[in-house]
Amino acid sequence: MTAPLVREGVATVLPADRSPLLDVGIAVGAATAASGVGLMLMPRLALRLLGAGRTDPAPFLFRVVGMFMLVSGGSMADVCRAPEPSPVGLRWALAAKIGATVMVSGGIRKHRMGKQAVALAAIDAAAAGLLIQVSRRR
Repeated sequence: MTAPLVREGVATVLPADRSPLLDVGIAVGAATAASGVGLMLMPRLALRLLGAGRTDPAPFLFRVVGMFMLVSGGSMADVCRAPEPSPVGLRWALAAKIGATVMVSGGIRKHRMGKQAVALAAIDAAAAGLLIQVSRRR
């Protein structure tokens, strides 16, 4: 159980026992959201960097993926930013990261993405591990 928040003027002092992993979760969520914006704005560049095909409808579908990354990343950042992160929110963020890891790994295995996409799968897997650790501390 964490200590309640103490309000000092307009600033909020977070509980002393707040896990620093939550700050990492905020950064991961923000990076996911920013990456989603990048996919929405420059899908062909992202496809090229991942060694994937760039013919239609791939760019359009990557824009859709980017929109979902924006939403799920923003949600993860908000959940981790809360004084008491929601267990339900943490589970959904974990599901998104596990899903991304599985899908990117499958894309590599089926030669839909190049080997350079392994880094993306590894980052999503590490984020899933982080969320598991955060959830265990709750």
